[in-house]
Amino acid sequence: MTSKFYDIAGLKIRIDSDRTIGNSDRYAEFYSQSGRADIETAIISSPLPPKNGAGIKTGGDRIFFYDEKGKLNLYSYYYTPGGEKEYACRTEKNGRFTLFIDYPDGLWDSMIFNALNLPEILAMRGIFLCHSSFIIHRGEAILFIGSKGAGKSTQAALWEKHAGAKIINGDRTLLKFEGGRLNASGTPYCGSSKIALNESAPVKALILTGKADKNELKKSEGTQALIKITEQLSYEFYQNTQAVEFAAEICGNTPVYSLDCLPDVSAVKLLEETLWKI
Repeated sequence: MTSKFYDIAGLKIRIDSDRTIGNSDRYAEFYSQSGRADIETAIISSPLPPKNGAGIKTGGDRIFFYDEKGKLNLYSYYYTPGGEKEYACRTEKNGRFTLFIDYPDGLWDSMIFNALNLPEILAMRGIFLCHSSFIIHRGEAILFIGSKGAGKSTQAALWEKHAGAKIINGDRTLLKFEGGRLNASGTPYCGSSKIALNESAPVKALILTGKADKNELKKSEGTQALIKITEQLSYEFYQNTQAVEFAAEICGNTPVYSLDCLPDVSAVKLLEETLWKI
């Protein structure tokens, strides 16, 4: 039996495995020393347990099963061109997770966390993964939020180049409230940006980013802001109410702006002057 430890958004995660867990590059920042664990998972290499009851498919690789004993999550793993095989089953008892894995060709960090469905587990604890580019400037976090192609990575890069900001993650941010203030943390989930630093900062503002022929910055409030933020959170279908409540708390406690902008330094100057009253 071997163990690996991770520190993600201040939570200590311990993985016990009957096989060696290979390293994935983007997880290196999140390795931790042994000690107290907030989330514990045991990996058992074996055939998957039988399915019981009707399944609810919620995505391309995930099926939920409900029975009188609790909930089972089963996943599919695409391991050959044009082929698929269910490779993992997660169960939970008394707050501890067991991950059955039927895959003979090795284990590695990213594979395990995908099967574990970490965003769901974190959402249970009030920590939500948000589709956004995360920078730190003057000790505070700015999140550029939007769907693919909205220009959030471009704005983060402009802030790095022209304002000396530090990019923490180019694609995903973990959000939670601490002491009544929204806090942002880095995550191993970084998409094609490959930027995944393990740093945190209180959030200065959330910026709903869009491309335009001129710069326009305005406060975003009410239903519009609530919907746009909720759309960029990662959660399962049964967590919908919790996600909406979390987004509403963000809107009630954290400045949210809509920024339709040019892909140049003028957008940086406009936002910095507004946020820091320069």
